[in-house]
Amino acid sequence: MERNRFIHYGFILTLIAAISAGILSLVNGVTMKVIKENERVAVNAARVRVLPKATSFDETQIVSIDGLDFIPGNGSNGKPVGYVVTVSQPGYAANIDFVLGFDRRGRVTGLDIIGSQETPGLGSKILNPEWQKNAIGKDATYEFNKSVDGFAGATISPNAVYTGIKRALNSFNSGVKK
Repeated sequence: MERNRFIHYGFILTLIAAISAGILSLVNGVTMKVIKENERVAVNAARVRVLPKATSFDETQIVSIDGLDFIPGNGSNGKPVGYVVTVSQPGYAANIDFVLGFDRRGRVTGLDIIGSQETPGLGSKILNPEWQKNAIGKDATYEFNKSVDGFAGATISPNAVYTGIKRALNSFNSGVKK
């Protein structure tokens, strides 16, 4: 009798676990679509911010170099005014994800950090739009300057962003810039 009770409770717990797993799987399937759509909207909004002269982005003309996808941004006349690229660069705590805009000559037109888990109050200062504006106008010849580009107590995060910028600029210059 005692043994039957354990089998009964084991069966009930297994049934509850299976139903819970099914519900979680269903919820995950529904929310994943929403999350992906929200990420797409955030990236598109960042593209507009980093390449403000562009009125549209032609994803059919992507140029892939060194694992980076450069998407042309077209002006109102339909001709490319520059390119945008999404970069993921290892930071202090995790990857720092950002969208970068370039003009056709290979100068940064904008930087928008869309994902970061850097230390609050230190590395998270890279999220400050004023700090991000420092990248505008930089080209592949620019070198990270700790006293200008960093901030007290945190050099890994800003250096990681500049490393990602430099990587994207070098890739742009080697294969996209015409």
